[in-house]
Amino acid sequence: MTISRSVKRGVPVALAACLLVACGAGEDEGATGNTQLSPEDPVSILVGTLPIPDNAPLFLAIQEGYFEEEGLEVETQMVAGGSAALPAMVAGDLQFSSSNWTTVLQAASQGLPAQMVWEMTGPKEGVNGIMVAGNSPYQDPAALRGQRVAVNTLAGLVELQVRECMAASGLQDGDYTLVEIPFPDMPGAVQNGNVAAAFIGEPFVTLAEDQGQRVIAGPSSCSDRLAEMPVIGFMTTAEYSAQNPEITAAFARALERGAELAASDPQEVIDILPTYTQLSPELAARMELPAWLEDRAPSTERAEITQEAMIDFGFIDEPVDDLDALIAPVD
Repeated sequence: MTISRSVKRGVPVALAACLLVACGAGEDEGATGNTQLSPEDPVSILVGTLPIPDNAPLFLAIQEGYFEEEGLEVETQMVAGGSAALPAMVAGDLQFSSSNWTTVLQAASQGLPAQMVWEMTGPKEGVNGIMVAGNSPYQDPAALRGQRVAVNTLAGLVELQVRECMAASGLQDGDYTLVEIPFPDMPGAVQNGNVAAAFIGEPFVTLAEDQGQRVIAGPSSCSDRLAEMPVIGFMTTAEYSAQNPEITAAFARALERGAELAASDPQEVIDILPTYTQLSPELAARMELPAWLEDRAPSTERAEITQEAMIDFGFIDEPVDDLDALIAPVD
């Protein structure tokens, strides 16, 4: 089933559920206060993640024992996305989750206590973009007027990226229709004509190219702002980071070591991808790997880039005044 919408963005369903239900419950995260971390007696944490290449540093840090050295025992749980993970985080079932600034800012605009802990990836040509069928007449986003374009979830980062790209090509809300289709189903939807185009991310870019599909616009070719917009990071709640500063800082340190390994040795990423995704080793070796940010400490400047676009396209009504409050202290 697909869901389409060409009206003003609202609060994602998961965030609304959090606002109505989970946020009314107190957190019960177990270890709180000045926790003394030790490899001999590690603290268990549950981290929400997605089966995407951007999360390779998390799994590398687990594999290499970086979390163990920090006194953390990490278990992972696959989630649909950052907004879907937020209710579980507020309820205390998850301590951290893969996410992005779009989710954190949407949460803040609704009074929900999300914070960015560490950033991972930025935009990169070849990793994602608007794709069309090989025999399609569409050569650029401007040609998609009146057409259906697929995004993985409405009111999320990918929709924001598409809105930015379309606006830079002269198309406004209402000039096209967005259709919600999961990433794995996008190449098929494009190929059979269910949609004219889709904003596809790796590894599905490579799979789509195997079917003859082509990219007509990527982050850098869409707009300067999109070329600077951050992609994936990890978030927690403000309450958890305040109650567990040592755990939060230790999580960030181990994650950074995993990111350093990923950035310095792409083969490590290629080798670990099949262990937490359904990618074959052959596909992992062929696909375009993410762009690891050089400075992965959460940045208010990068948050502001995302926030400006969110205001322009109606994701939030007003700017968040204190962006620093949306960054978990990890010093």
